[in-house]
Parts: sequence; structure tokens; C-alpha cells
Amino acid sequence: RILREVLGAGAARDWDRMIELARELEQLAIDERDGHPDENPG
Repeated sequence: RILREVLGAGAARDWDRMIELARELEQLAIDERDGHPDENPG
């Protein structure tokens, strides 16, 4: 989902949206790496 939105925002040159999505993607990566207790029990 995020990657599709990044492509759309990039095509529209919506830099604020691209930054927002990059931060969301970064947080997802951190949660996966650190083992978020609610979403990644393993």
C-alpha cells in the first residue's frame, strides 16, 4: 500500500506526502526489526 502511494505522490510531485509516507515506512521497518509486541509476536 505504501509503495503504491509513494509512486502516486512522486508522479504528482507531492513532496510532503512522500516525506510522510517515508516516515511511515521507516516506522514499519523499525517495528519489524525490533519486534513490535502487538503486531509481530515472533
